[in-house]
Amino acid sequence: MSELGSVAPGFAGARRFADWRGAMQYAIPGLGAVFTVLLVLVPLVTLVIFSFRQGTPWQPGNFTFRNYAIAYSNALTYKMFVNTALLAAMSTALSTVVAVFFAYLTERTDMPFRNIAWGLMLVPMAIPGLLFAMSWTFLLSPNIGLFNVLIRDFLSLFGYEGTTGPFNVYSLSGMVVLEGLRGVTTTFLIMVGAFRAMDPNLEEAARTAGANGSKTFFRVFLPLLMPAILAASMYGFMTHLESLEIPLVIGLPAKIYVFPSYIYFTTQLQSPPQFGLSAALGASFLLVSILLVFWYRRLVGKAGRYTTITGKGYRPRLTKLGGWRYLCFAIFVVYFVLVIGAPVFVLGWSSLLPIYMNPAWDLLPDLSFMHYRAVLNETGIGAATWNTIVVGVVAATMTMVLSLLCAWLISRRQTSGKAFLDVVTFLPHSLPGVIVGIALMFVFIQPPLSHLGLFGSTWLIALGLTIGYIAFGSRTMVGAFAQLHSEMEEAGRTSGAKWSVIIRRIVLPLLMPSFISGWIWVASHSLRNFSVPLMLSTRDSQVLSVIMWHSWADGYPGQTAALGMMLIVGLAVLTIGGRMLMSRLHKQQTS
Repeated sequence: MSELGSVAPGFAGARRFADWRGAMQYAIPGLGAVFTVLLVLVPLVTLVIFSFRQGTPWQPGNFTFRNYAIAYSNALTYKMFVNTALLAAMSTALSTVVAVFFAYLTERTDMPFRNIAWGLMLVPMAIPGLLFAMSWTFLLSPNIGLFNVLIRDFLSLFGYEGTTGPFNVYSLSGMVVLEGLRGVTTTFLIMVGAFRAMDPNLEEAARTAGANGSKTFFRVFLPLLMPAILAASMYGFMTHLESLEIPLVIGLPAKIYVFPSYIYFTTQLQSPPQFGLSAALGASFLLVSILLVFWYRRLVGKAGRYTTITGKGYRPRLTKLGGWRYLCFAIFVVYFVLVIGAPVFVLGWSSLLPIYMNPAWDLLPDLSFMHYRAVLNETGIGAATWNTIVVGVVAATMTMVLSLLCAWLISRRQTSGKAFLDVVTFLPHSLPGVIVGIALMFVFIQPPLSHLGLFGSTWLIALGLTIGYIAFGSRTMVGAFAQLHSEMEEAGRTSGAKWSVIIRRIVLPLLMPSFISGWIWVASHSLRNFSVPLMLSTRDSQVLSVIMWHSWADGYPGQTAALGMMLIVGLAVLTIGGRMLMSRLHKQQTS
């Protein structure tokens, strides 16, 4: 008995050591999750705290409710909130209707060239929102806008003698149309899978009951797709809420403020800057964002209950459009011209003329590359280009690594905190970049983090972009883990492999297509992101999007267009190269 008693403590100690060693294997994802939660929540909590303080981020004053009193005693605040809600709601409605229509045409009809149409739906993502908004000032400016001039010339044949209009892009309706057109691609990508997965037996049952194509669409398709449509609409609504580019380029000259542009105005254009006011409004918006995130999660959960088919034998039946086939394709062509063709053309034309004038044959001899030479010779462009590349690479890498770690915990571990982690990683999607920028400003200007010297650096911009894109990265990797059976990892653990070895040699190679796809998406969006760098950059850390905005605001549209065209080409190369790499990886995995 004495020998057994002396051995038992040894076994107990060995067991405790084994348990401790097993727990330490998951330290890496745990630390990654903790870092992610702190990265998201610390700036937001600091923002809320500062909303109750006087002073500036450099010299915070006493605690007070004065910021909220100023904010909500100003009639402009309520008008701004109304404009924000109207812009987001109407833009979402427009983009959802168009996206559902195009998803139906490309997935469930015999529209000609539908595969080409599907691929072209991705192209609008290559144009930064700032350039998209700028291009439409050339197209729909009430006096010299190309489209307005062409319409007036046509109407003059019938006696019309107007010198302005008929359209004015500098209006809330103009902002709605532009935001709605920009949001179509994202909503389309969310909805297209739902259309592809519709059970064909439901259509057959409707036709057997005597329903024609339109009744089948409105009585069968839409009711079953409504949860998915609502979820996609909510995602789009949150995206439109945080948009800054169109409200800044189109709304600011017309003094039409929405939340992101109003925050920019109070902190960057007013003298002295109203940091307390912006913090109070930001804290109020944060509450709205939290409610939207929970509502979105409920909608997504309901959408999953309406899944109707699984299996490999599924083949959807295509609806015959008959004589409407080419008309439907023509509608798609018009959309493509509005979101890609006309903006790129007018930007390219503006970049080649000394002073912008509407296209005409007699101006061809005046075309030159003078603005391109001016941009390339401008002091600071090289540094800004390097800063942009560094920000894109660092933000994409950090976002996807943290997303991988958080997604593993959310998908593989049965812990009480995974729902909380899931909410935290998605929360930034509903926050405008200007709020993220101001919140980080408050954190890294004050001690103790001010001693790190990150404020005014490209690293802080990369952190801000990581916060903004962690929602996309985590959704991407959670979806990828859902397609990977956990038995692969269990086999590795059974063979004695550590967690890090399992991730590096088993999980990551299988998830590489999704990981690289997410990396390319985040990198391309970081290269063109405007709101976060606008709030956090200094003279030494400017990126190309901020330089484009200052060039535009200073009255140099030609140089702005030239720099924008070069950025579009760079983004196109990154996107096409990424798709080629993804295709190669997919072939390697399936061969």
